[in-house]
Amino acid sequence: MQNTPAIGEEHDVLIEDVAFGGDGVGRIDGMTVFVPFTLTGERVRIAVTHVQKRYLRGRLLEVQDASASRTTPRCPWHGVCAGCQYQHIDYPEQLRLKEAQVRTLFERIGGIPAPPIASMVASPQPYGYRSTITLHGPGRPAYVGIDKRRRVEVDHCPIAQESINAKLIEWVRRHPDGLREHRDLGFRTDADGRVWVHDGKDHTLITQSIGGHTFRVPLSSFFQVNRQVTEAIITYLRGVLADSGCRTLIDAYGGVGVFGILCADLVEKIWVIESDARAIRAGKQNAARAGAAHMHFVPERVEHGLSTCLRRSPPLETACLLDPPRRGCATNVLQTLLRHKVRRVLYLSCAPDCMARDVKQLVAGGYRLVRVTPFDMFPQTAHIEALAELESAPDGDAV
Repeated sequence: MQNTPAIGEEHDVLIEDVAFGGDGVGRIDGMTVFVPFTLTGERVRIAVTHVQKRYLRGRLLEVQDASASRTTPRCPWHGVCAGCQYQHIDYPEQLRLKEAQVRTLFERIGGIPAPPIASMVASPQPYGYRSTITLHGPGRPAYVGIDKRRRVEVDHCPIAQESINAKLIEWVRRHPDGLREHRDLGFRTDADGRVWVHDGKDHTLITQSIGGHTFRVPLSSFFQVNRQVTEAIITYLRGVLADSGCRTLIDAYGGVGVFGILCADLVEKIWVIESDARAIRAGKQNAARAGAAHMHFVPERVEHGLSTCLRRSPPLETACLLDPPRRGCATNVLQTLLRHKVRRVLYLSCAPDCMARDVKQLVAGGYRLVRVTPFDMFPQTAHIEALAELESAPDGDAV
């Protein structure tokens, strides 16, 4: 019986794959070892940092035989900051890896053999795309380190828009002592290109522009960080909805009504379900500005509001858009969709592992997975946005 490697031991490892989350995968004496910042096919020297019952974790010491897809990171803090996992990988390979990871997730978690995964949609800007960043105190603004303990103080971020970096540099110069307490410091651009600096509790309404419309959004509320990729998702989503023949759209987890408004001309009625009162108020203003009088807001959690909307919507003429938090949909949301089978379910998520889990339940209950399209909303990171399309299937024909 072979001995389990000890923490601190050094080993030469062949990286066999890159897992969802960004770590390279190799083996030491038959045990799986995860090594950040490595690439498939590389031979590397690593030091063991964590020993678990079934796997190990390692720290990269040296790349002995580099992949042809390895490139020089633009960020001086790459490998220390927890924000970007893929800056050492050229962009075409990042896209290939992420598409393969989505396929693997739907096979292993979703239980779907040969899942219908479309080609990864690239970001037009692999760097300089983020419209918002959040740094942390106390002291000089910092990101969280890869070890989750160390603070990584920065004065710019290569994946942030240049206007944000300029404002960050100015802020650091004007505040040499940094933040005096443990709080977040956010930087966010608006539709006019202005950069707002705020803490995590600021509910000031700002404007954001997407899909030819301008929206009012609370400053500290969620809004997609990559405008160009969001535009691509909207164009794709509109095409799917137009082809579906649906006359009613239920926009679950609808926020300030962005998706509902951008699809308002395609349907006769829209239900927007949102529990945040501030988002509801802003959403009603947005709907009025867009002339979407057929848009109705339901101020409830999706777990409660979805049943109400579905009882008022003809199932064969209804599409339901799900855009849940990273953890995915609550079980009773999925159960409600299984009781009231709508014509189309369009599931948008930044956590394809959770989406694969939820899709598995929908498919088992009578929906058919038509397609999953991954979008690279977050270049240089291991995060993936994806849109799954499902339709009601005849009994026994869900797979």
